[in-house]
Amino acid sequence: MTRHEINQMDGEVPKLRPQQSDLLENLRHNFDAEVHLPADIPREFLSAALLFAIDKKVDFGLFHQADRIIIAYFGGDEIYLPSRWSDKRWHIGVEDREPFFDPAG
Repeated sequence: MTRHEINQMDGEVPKLRPQQSDLLENLRHNFDAEVHLPADIPREFLSAALLFAIDKKVDFGLFHQADRIIIAYFGGDEIYLPSRWSDKRWHIGVEDREPFFDPAG
């Protein structure tokens, strides 16, 4: 059995080795669509969106970059994922299409 430990200094983000980074990029490119959310999106909204997608059996990958959170998915499932609507706010679902889920209500 192998034991893995992550030691993180205050404010220090561990860096991936080049082969790990390539592996993640290859995994990300297996999906055919992405939603790019700002990194400062409320965690409550992100949690609700991911739980809704899981409940709807959406296959997705979650990736994090310094300035954004990326949900990679297969086309056709966008009605179950976050999108930015004409009111400039993030909602779960595509504007004017069902199903729409409001995590606040």
